[in-house]
Parts: sequence; structure tokens; C-alpha cells
Amino acid sequence: FPYTTLFRSAVPFIKNAANTNGIIYFDIGFPADVLSSADYPLLPAFADCVTECGWKNLGWAKASEECALNTGGLGVNLLTMEGPCTERARELSKKYNWIGRDWVIFRMSMLEEKCEQAMSLLGDCLSGVDFSDEKRVQDILTESRNDFESSVIPDGHTFVANRVWCSLARKNAVDEIWNGLSQYFSIKRIAAAPVSETAASFRRIFSEIKSGGAFIHATAENSGFEKLCSILPCFINKTGVSAPKNPRKSDDGEFFALTKIEGELSADSDSEAFVTSSQVGYASECIPASKYGDETSCTEEVCTHWLSNNLLWEKIRTIGGAYGAFCNAEPMVGALIFTTYRDPSPFDSCDAFERCLKEASELDFSEEDVICAVMGCYSHFIQPQSPKGSGSSALTRLLYGICDEDREKKILGILHSTPESLKAGFKRLYEYAFGEKSSNFKKRSIICDKKSLSKHSFAGKIVHLPL
Repeated sequence: FPYTTLFRSAVPFIKNAANTNGIIYFDIGFPADVLSSADYPLLPAFADCVTECGWKNLGWAKASEECALNTGGLGVNLLTMEGPCTERARELSKKYNWIGRDWVIFRMSMLEEKCEQAMSLLGDCLSGVDFSDEKRVQDILTESRNDFESSVIPDGHTFVANRVWCSLARKNAVDEIWNGLSQYFSIKRIAAAPVSETAASFRRIFSEIKSGGAFIHATAENSGFEKLCSILPCFINKTGVSAPKNPRKSDDGEFFALTKIEGELSADSDSEAFVTSSQVGYASECIPASKYGDETSCTEEVCTHWLSNNLLWEKIRTIGGAYGAFCNAEPMVGALIFTTYRDPSPFDSCDAFERCLKEASELDFSEEDVICAVMGCYSHFIQPQSPKGSGSSALTRLLYGICDEDREKKILGILHSTPESLKAGFKRLYEYAFGEKSSNFKKRSIICDKKSLSKHSFAGKIVHLPL
């Protein structure tokens, strides 16, 4: 991949050349994993505030105006990474200390002719934000809390999916801490806390991640890279960024503990029901599957595509009345995730999923079945992307440690699926779901109303969501 280090700073500079019509898409990422685990619940709120509070002599309104005049947008994303267990990925992670880590990424787009002004603004933001406008901070925190609360019902399928696999790997736990129902409770606490204390925590977090070093990434044309490279030395000196330092040593259990949500617990601790006032529900179940790089993982992705578009569609959408029902292989952690969307019978749907898995394991597939499922899977790899999307995807793969050789191997494995391998894949998944391998793995999570809960003898944890 196009990679160099910037001048004497040794900051990694990752380039994606593309026809961007004179636009530069610029990222600078700071490591989140130099922080303690206790700071992780604060990071989504920090990301919402850091570019929206003004900096140096600019109030937030003037800073927003300047960004609108000189950039196509300035914002912050949080990314958590944990690479595949392939030989090439292990080589990359040993060679570069910025692969397979957690990041706070500042993202900005700009026209080539506005590059100097935009980079100056970003430099001022990185060196001048102090969260001193506490009224603005509180307004953003309140808005973030309200937005998150209003997203739980419309996006319930993502929340239950996060819950069922958050205990499988550190990456999944971090994703739940930042984007799941754990964050719902965190943002409520943060918005209710004294804003002066929160602002002080944000200042400390910002100082610590900046001292942890950074990488720089850009998607641009050659002329854009020339313009950017002429400005970057001044930007590096202004912001004081350096090469990424190694992550803080921490125990994965610290992150798993942050995903625990208190509730009324009965016999089954591997099932959760989140009770709301909504008339629709969501269900998710997690079972073991093959890991990325295993020969069997490619076939299992074809299996999940076929299952989503055939038996699950028929049994849960057409007969059960859910608006959506789908399953996805998650080979990075070796899991298969089943989820429903706007489901009138979420408790029944998990049982129906297991019956569908059993039925699929007993079917004989035709060549036409396999061709349709393979093409459906393969299409995800060849979908056209915008230059911005293509650059972002390439950066994400690199930060995961996914190389072109591993991707090609995966694609070829999907394309070489046969009726026999599909049948064997479903049999294997069924054995995973009901065999010894599932004993500490299989989990269920459901969002429902009180009426649905009362109709079922649910034996798991019950959490009431005061939405």
C-alpha cells in the first residue's frame, strides 16, 4: 500500500490516489488505546464536542462558519480494530504498531485551492480546543443524549446484535461501549453530571491522545498530494504530532466489565430482554462459526446469504410478520449473528431461526441455488464506491491488517462454493449451534414491550429501558 513517513516526525502518511475532481479527503487518527478503559465511555461524547466548541479566539459559531467556508465538513469518528488471525495480518501487526488498534479519527474534506486555509483551521482545532465554553458543551451533551435515546427503537436491530456478541472479543466490547445500549446509559450519566467535570475530563483525554502520536491518511489526485505535502511540514510543527506510541497495557476484562448492564436476573444469564413501550420488537442470536482465514468461513458466508433470502424470509418475514430477518457471518470473531427488524414476535423468531438452521442442514442444494447465493455474496465485493468511500474502505482494511492476498483468497473461496460445500456448511453451523462449542457462546438479546414479555416464560435478564 502507498505508505511513507512524514519528514523527521516519523508520522505514518498513507495515500490513496483517486480521481476526486479536485477534492482532498484528509484523516488524522489519534490512538484511543493510550487511555484507560474507564475513559472509553466518554469518547463518543468527546467526539461529538471536540470540533463543535470553538477554538483559540473563535467561538463555536464563528468556527462553524469558517469550516463551512473552507471545508466540506470537519468531524470525528471512533474506530475499533482487531485484525484477522492470518499469517499476513500477523506480519503487518508486527511491522507497524498502528494496526489492530482503537482510533479517534478527525476527518475533513477540502478543495485543493482551499487546502491551506482548511489545514490551518484543523491545526487550530487540534492545538486550540479547550472546552472552555461549558454552556456549548452541555448543549451538545443534551442533544447527543436525546439523539441516542430516540435512535433505540428505529435502530433496535443493531443494538440487540451488539449485545449478543459484545463478550466474544475486546473489539466487540469496545463497539458496544461506544455504540451500543451501554452507551445509552453512559450518555445519560454524562449529560447529567456537572459539565465542569466533564469538560475537564475532555481536556485530559484530548491531551493524552495527542501525546500518543498519530497517523495521517489522504485520498486525492496527484495535484492534491503535491499541495498537501507542501503544507504538511507546517501542520506537523503547529500541532506537534508524532509517530504513534504503543497502546496502554490493559486487561480485556476491563472492557467486558463496561458492557454489563444491571437488570432483573433469573436462571439464564446468556439471554437479555430490554423492555420498552414500543409496539415492535427486535431479536438477535449469536452462535459459533469459522474464523477469517479458515477455508470453511467462505462457504459459511454463502450459507448466511442463502438463509437470509430464503428460509428466514419465508418463516420470519412472510409468516412471522417481521419487517426484516437476516443473518451474517462475522469471521473476525468466529460468529454468526441472526437479527430481526421490527418484529411483532421477537421471542418466537429466535426459535424459528434455529428451526431454519436445522431445516437448511437437511436440504440438498441445486447448482442454481449455489450460483444465486454466490453471486449475492460476490456482489458486495464489487459494488462501485465513490472516491471518498473507496479511500475510507482501503484505510479501514489497512488498520484491520487485511491485505489484498487474504481478500483474494476469501473471494476465490466464495466463488468456488458447491452444493456439497453449502450442505456441509449448514451441517457444521447446526452442530456449532447445538453442540458443545455453543455452551459458552450462544446468546440471545431481545427488545420488546411488557405485553410480549408477559406472554413468554423468559428466564434471562430483564432490563427496563425508560425511553
